Amino acid sequence: MRKKLKLVKNIICSNFRYRLPQPYKLTFIVTYKCNLKCAICNVWKNPSVSAEMGPDAIGKTFRSINNLGWLDLSGGEITLKEGILEIIRTITINSRKLCVLHFATNGQLPEEAVLIAQEIGRRRVVPVVNVSIDGPQGLHDELRGVNGAYKMAVETFTALKKLRKGHCYISCTLSRYNIGRIDEFLSGLKRDIPGFNIRDLHFNIFHNSRVYYHNQGIDGLAGAGVESLMRYLRLAKSGGLIKYFLEDKYIKWLPHYLRGNKVPMRCQAMRSGCFINPEGRVYPCSIYDAPAGDLKDYDYDLNALWKSRQSLEVCGRIEEGRCPGCWSPCEAYPAILGNILGRIKKTEG
Repeated sequence: MRKKLKLVKNIICSNFRYRLPQPYKLTFIVTYKCNLKCAICNVWKNPSVSAEMGPDAIGKTFRSINNLGWLDLSGGEITLKEGILEIIRTITINSRKLCVLHFATNGQLPEEAVLIAQEIGRRRVVPVVNVSIDGPQGLHDELRGVNGAYKMAVETFTALKKLRKGHCYISCTLSRYNIGRIDEFLSGLKRDIPGFNIRDLHFNIFHNSRVYYHNQGIDGLAGAGVESLMRYLRLAKSGGLIKYFLEDKYIKWLPHYLRGNKVPMRCQAMRSGCFINPEGRVYPCSIYDAPAGDLKDYDYDLNALWKSRQSLEVCGRIEEGRCPGCWSPCEAYPAILGNILGRIKKTEG
């Protein structure tokens, strides 16, 4: 209960303070390794796996801050990270205020995904898991570049749901590649997953990112249509109170973004959270290619990096509207929570 109250307090403070003394929300990409070859993401092509942070560096990083309440772990594919269970233990031991630990998986290694979720639960942290499936079986396998990818992802989701602890969702990235086959996709989920409910579904939309996906140059939304995207996003506006609230606000502002505008809502990147890549380079978010610093230069002291001049300068550029703008859930949800009082900026970048 204390951890939940601390998380709520940080969210409230993010509504009033220009910048928190330490981030309460982090996105940490633990590895670039991936066992799929996705059409809309080029992480699997990244050659720098050997430079990824190991357990000692990760331990130092998480020991350096004492305000963390919300952590997103992803890849690449998190289940491929060597020593991932020990990394989970290291993070949770050193992050005593951690309340929610979300991780995304492509679902190709069901047993490993279940072990990660179980380890998170043992640490008295709420596990939230997204299993990525981007269309009906044949299309998903084609988009992911591996035959049988859909079947394994369904198996993983089914196994995680049986844990009955935390929250597990099927996450689908809407793009021009699948927008015309979502009805078929939903019918397939109902057929292939006993007891499947629409509240188990989460939609997001394609984004370009030089920082994370390395997919600049791919026009993933060409011809998708605002109304088609909105139709399916509204389907996922169900479930618990928090999920409903976030999905509702996300959907409200999505047309604004899709029509080429920046959402006039103060972003929380570098104000209450940031993004760490596998090598320890820190960025404001998964989209904005503006390095805030390298953890190696601070002996993996994230607190020191957070207070550095470079970090403050990047925060200032975002405040001035100089970032590219996005509406990715990883950044949109903290922004929504940091603007609960409805204080919308009057000017747009």
